[in-house]
Amino acid sequence: MKQPVHDWIRAHRRLVAGAAVTLAAALCLAWVGYSLHHACKNVSQYEIVHDGYVEKQGLYPADPAAGLTQVLRTEPGVTLYGVRLMFVTGGRVAQGSLTVRLLSGETLLATSVSDMTALLDGAFVDILFDRPVVMQQGQAYSLAVTAAPAAPEDAVGLVYGEGSMADPALPLVDALSPDRPGRTAALQYITNYTGTRFALKAFAPLAALVLLAVAGGWWLLFVKRAKAHWSFAYLAALLGLAFALVTPPLAGPDEYVHAAGAYALASQLTGQPGVESAYDEDGVYRSRLAMRACDAPHMRAVSGEIGAIAYKEMADGLFSAGNSGALTAAAAVRAPYNVQPVQYLPQALGMLLARTLGLGFYAMLLLGRLANLAAYVALAALAVRFAPAGKNIFFAVGLLPMCLALAGSLSADTAVLGLAFLLSALCLRGACEQRAMSLGAQACVLVLAALLAPAKAIYILLVSLCFFIRPENLGGRARSRAYKGLVCAAALGGWVLANGATVAYMFRSVDVERLALAAAPLAVLGVLAAAAWLRWKKSPAFRRGAVIGGAVLAAVLAAVAVWVAGNSGETLTPEEYAAGIQPNGESVYVFSAGYIVSHLPQTFKLLANTLGRELPTYLQGLVGALPGEPIVYGLEISWTLTLGLLLVLLASCLRQQGRPPRLHGRGRWLLGGVCLGVTALMVLANVSWTPINSATVFGIQGRYLLPVLPLALLLLGECDTVCLKRDSSRGLRFCSAALAAATALESLVLFATA
Repeated sequence: MKQPVHDWIRAHRRLVAGAAVTLAAALCLAWVGYSLHHACKNVSQYEIVHDGYVEKQGLYPADPAAGLTQVLRTEPGVTLYGVRLMFVTGGRVAQGSLTVRLLSGETLLATSVSDMTALLDGAFVDILFDRPVVMQQGQAYSLAVTAAPAAPEDAVGLVYGEGSMADPALPLVDALSPDRPGRTAALQYITNYTGTRFALKAFAPLAALVLLAVAGGWWLLFVKRAKAHWSFAYLAALLGLAFALVTPPLAGPDEYVHAAGAYALASQLTGQPGVESAYDEDGVYRSRLAMRACDAPHMRAVSGEIGAIAYKEMADGLFSAGNSGALTAAAAVRAPYNVQPVQYLPQALGMLLARTLGLGFYAMLLLGRLANLAAYVALAALAVRFAPAGKNIFFAVGLLPMCLALAGSLSADTAVLGLAFLLSALCLRGACEQRAMSLGAQACVLVLAALLAPAKAIYILLVSLCFFIRPENLGGRARSRAYKGLVCAAALGGWVLANGATVAYMFRSVDVERLALAAAPLAVLGVLAAAAWLRWKKSPAFRRGAVIGGAVLAAVLAAVAVWVAGNSGETLTPEEYAAGIQPNGESVYVFSAGYIVSHLPQTFKLLANTLGRELPTYLQGLVGALPGEPIVYGLEISWTLTLGLLLVLLASCLRQQGRPPRLHGRGRWLLGGVCLGVTALMVLANVSWTPINSATVFGIQGRYLLPVLPLALLLLGECDTVCLKRDSSRGLRFCSAALAAATALESLVLFATA
């Protein structure tokens, strides 16, 4: 009887394994749901109304049944879930029941009945109504607080302030003696409340997405054996949508800046004003953005709030409709810096669709995120499709939680990632395959280079990947040189237009004339090197003399370069340095290019300290183990998942035993140069705004290296030290998806419980 079962399991082992994986995913989801339910139930948001009170100074009603009456301040549009009041009980546990009624005139709006044993002496207590009430303009509201004590000594009163600590507009009076109104109770409004089942209801759609991604991914990879790019598109779409739902509003990396940029572009596409920046009457440079009345209250100039209430507010406003499209309000925003409009085009189109349909702010934000995600999935899936070697690398990198989190937000870096992945894949295809490159592919490389180079200055070196393409694939050496020159010209032109002013500012304190004078010997050295190259193979004696002369000349030039660098930059007197220290301890002076060349030892020490202290953080940021804006929230995914993501990346780059190398010698040098060059430009850009008294470089994040990560992994995979015995592509791809799903779930728990 056992043998047939054994045979059936072996015949259907993929389905059995898939069922086991699905069951494991369901159990993980159940555990996450259980944790969220207990951590996020009965969470309230408070708004202080009156906090001028004396602790333990309590007003006891003359008749508990008649009670006390507290007038409320009307705040139109605010939903009142309850109030917080501070009680006094005479230092004992009171017995009986407490009733608090919300009234508008004589009309009863809501009621709360609670046990008096829950009242703590001299502490705020949540009083939750049986129904939320939206406060209306022109209505007066009051609280009637009555009690039914079990015994006469079970007296309960309200803590209050009087005299200068009272608000005349908010009188607290005894129902039987209203002749002394100069008192106000300690009072807070409960403006939001999660209740007992909100977490489970909100988690259900996300759980369905994750379960569908895991089960469907297994079916595509192991049963259907779908092609890599179709599997990637499916997994990236579902998991990216999960990250779009997991990340609270405006809580992605710099998302509040990108939200303003996308909203402004959406307005400009319809002929409306974008971000307007000017100096105000106080001489402060501020940026304002014209917005719809329903959007302005939610737009921020800082990162958004996190926690259970942030998810509750998004859920409450997600289905808001019928909003006017007129830009009748404005909000203070932080304008995006040096970002090209094409980077905001998908997000802007999604936002514009939501505004046209009259949807509210949160639905608009979600549609913008989904449009950004759709653009990323399309570009990254094409990169997986066209990559001739290292498909696993592009698959694993494209499914990193950091990439998916950026794609599921309004980040402008999403376009940079997609463009960089596709450009790298097409150039590798032209280098590794021995067939003519189609005109469409050539045009695509040209367009990608022209768009990528100005998008972010440090990635200009990625354009040099076009030199990786075989000349014969472009129609011969002459056509190859012309085409590659055109690609570089298009990229360099856009780069200079977009970043020229920034680069000029970085070199503002450099003695350019002295550096130009020092560069003259380099030109002479170039001429001598060209002459030596021409005679190198003709005269052995010349070779020895050229080597000795070159070494001497190089030593002299190095000494001159050190002297020029030490005397061509920016120097500060002790008085200037002391005057530049701000109250937070940082200097107003930064490592400009001039300061760097004149303080090389200090710069090297800064870089060494940064690498020693921050390397683990950079690895976390690279894979996406720091949810949201790391500087603001300080959340960390477990190192178990972080190490798992790093191991999958390393495994994805390994070659199978017996497979030939994927890169030729010159190609390896080119990829290595691009990776090192982009890293150096990233470090230089961040050093240039680091205060000169800082111990580490300010602003470096691991995610900045994502565009060159596939190239670095491809280069690492050329090492023959470790190889795979058999093809494990499908297993690696599934592990990438499973780890991304687990990271999304842990990010949700961290965000919700922060």
